[in-house]
Amino acid sequence: MKLQQRLSLYSVVIFTMITVGFSVVIYFSYQRQMISKEQKSLSSKALLIAIYYLEQDELSLAEHSQIKRQVEREISMSDVVLIDSLNELVRGNMRSVTALSENFVERVRKEGSAFLNSDNNFYYGIYYEDNQGDFVVISRESKEEFNEQMQSLLQVLLGAFLFGVVVIYLFSNYLGRFAYRPIVDVIQQIGKRDSRNFNQPLSISNAYAEIQDLVKTYNHFVDRIAETFKVQKNFIDYVSHELRTPIAALLGTLEVTQNKERSEKEYKEVIVLLKGYAFDLQEALEQMMLLSGAKTSFDFERIRIDEIIWQLVEDMTIYHQAQIEVNLQVDDPTYLELEGNDKLLELALRNLLSNAVKYSDNQLVKIELTVENSKLELSIQDKGIGILAEDIPQITQNFYRGTNASNYQGKGVGLSIANIIFNMHQVKMSIYSGNQGTNITLRF
Repeated sequence: MKLQQRLSLYSVVIFTMITVGFSVVIYFSYQRQMISKEQKSLSSKALLIAIYYLEQDELSLAEHSQIKRQVEREISMSDVVLIDSLNELVRGNMRSVTALSENFVERVRKEGSAFLNSDNNFYYGIYYEDNQGDFVVISRESKEEFNEQMQSLLQVLLGAFLFGVVVIYLFSNYLGRFAYRPIVDVIQQIGKRDSRNFNQPLSISNAYAEIQDLVKTYNHFVDRIAETFKVQKNFIDYVSHELRTPIAALLGTLEVTQNKERSEKEYKEVIVLLKGYAFDLQEALEQMMLLSGAKTSFDFERIRIDEIIWQLVEDMTIYHQAQIEVNLQVDDPTYLELEGNDKLLELALRNLLSNAVKYSDNQLVKIELTVENSKLELSIQDKGIGILAEDIPQITQNFYRGTNASNYQGKGVGLSIANIIFNMHQVKMSIYSGNQGTNITLRF
């Protein structure tokens, strides 16, 4: 069942429950009010009949005549009866009084007054003490008009209920279209996505907060998947490029060496050269496997960025005799914690430090960690050859090398890999460079 139909059904069910509840209250409240009205009317008639028959000797002729006219105008003698202490009918023409329970008459005598609601009539009796004796005066009113009124009320309530159900269903169905329209828009936009534009973010306007949160979550999720797909897509390019160069060098060196006899010294030099190519090939495979997720999953966990930096500084100092100065200006250690993958971040930062050391000919490299606008910032500054202004926009592309870096060995993938990893971690990398030295700033 679609959400729109479900909303309409829920609206109808809720309206039905509320309307039935109110209708029951209205019906029985009106019924109780009408019965109370009938009871008061019958009480007045019974008292008037008692005065008319039993107080004649104590009233003046004019007063009695006035009461007589009122009795003749308002009361039918067939609906009243006077019963004496011997249960004899002494006045009135209500011949069906024998159908009344004797308990009702006795209840009137005992309680002073009583009301009886039978199938066809209302009865009200009063106990009247007079000098002529003690009497039970009973008045009666047919329920025909009362039943007609209650039936009319029931029909009105039922008609209003059915009309309300139809209106509520149509109105809720109409409103459901507006409530469901943002979801339809989202479904249509997702349906248009394919392998070429799947990472295009969804856009929605005039939607309620829940849908906007859903769109934001979806866009964030797609961004993460797009980064992963980008890594996987570039993996083949990286592998083909990285493997082609050392393999070609290996084959070329072996072919040249095989062409003529070599001295032991020359063979040793060739072996060292081949070992270097093999080391480059192994390092390239290690990085590619790491970046592809073959050696580590892309699971993120809570890590400390400063621990990664200190480990890298130690490695670079020991194995490359690098000169690195670290300036940690973060008082609150929570800024150094983040959700990330330590292996990937280590690879990205290693590439940045290696470039800084290599292109500065092992001069001093400064690392500084600060907090700006409640965000952690990490800067790596060297005194190397720098990056030309026209090269900076393309420097993070695959296999792109700066025009002034031809005298240095490299493959043009270090910054590209680092940029992909930083994007996965929502870290913004900014590169500033002049004629001498480069400053790379990472904003977490």
